[in-house]
Amino acid sequence: MKLLVPVLVLLVACGEAPAALQANEDARSNTSAAKPAAVAESFAFEEETELYGLKYSWSAEAAAIPKLAERFIRDMKQAKARLVADTKEDRDERVRQGFEFLPYETQMSYDTAGQSDRLLSLERAAYSFTGGAHGSSGSGAILWDKKLAREVSISDLLQPGTSWAGAIRQPFCTLLDREREERRGEPVQPDDLFGDCPKYEDVTVLLSDEDKNGRFDQVKVIADQYVAGPYAEGPYEIELPITAAMVERLKPDYRASFEPKPPIN
Repeated sequence: MKLLVPVLVLLVACGEAPAALQANEDARSNTSAAKPAAVAESFAFEEETELYGLKYSWSAEAAAIPKLAERFIRDMKQAKARLVADTKEDRDERVRQGFEFLPYETQMSYDTAGQSDRLLSLERAAYSFTGGAHGSSGSGAILWDKKLAREVSISDLLQPGTSWAGAIRQPFCTLLDREREERRGEPVQPDDLFGDCPKYEDVTVLLSDEDKNGRFDQVKVIADQYVAGPYAEGPYEIELPITAAMVERLKPDYRASFEPKPPIN
């Protein structure tokens, strides 16, 4: 097993910091105020056995939020428990029937797509292999409100009665067809399998900060495998600008976290 994170960081995140750590903090209490606060480190865990491989990671920005770190550690432990149980059951059954067993694999990562003073946007990437013809991948998004100390959705940021769905779907569908035509080498036929544009609720929509200046300026839309095309085409990722019209629909408290960009022609 390879543990790619300082042990102390993991213990603190799990709520298991040794008593000596608190004693040292107390001893330095008179001088700690003059020192900069400790910077959280990204987390990466990797374990490989004859039955499975497990990889879990999250960004430093996520690690700096105790509630998120605790949530991810809990999820990682649950994922490992499921993985251990499933692989043992499958291996025993395959051995009984005389078939080859291929080790399972689970991967999960949470990378920072952007961060403002108020919001943290994380992109989730998942991969799973359970002995079939090929593995499967998927995406997701987490939007964390630091002031409220909880996860929120894009719709929570908007004024009542407003939506970004229309502003996102139309340009997404146009750019998606351009990308599908390039990959397929022929025009997209709406009546064909994987010819229509996926529904808004079937894609991952996340906020991103392209120029890394602390204000969100893009929406990243991800259509996973089998959502907009066959497995061989892979996922589709389309980046769209956050326009002035979209910013106007935000609740006033959130507008400082965004900067508008020109719409796509």
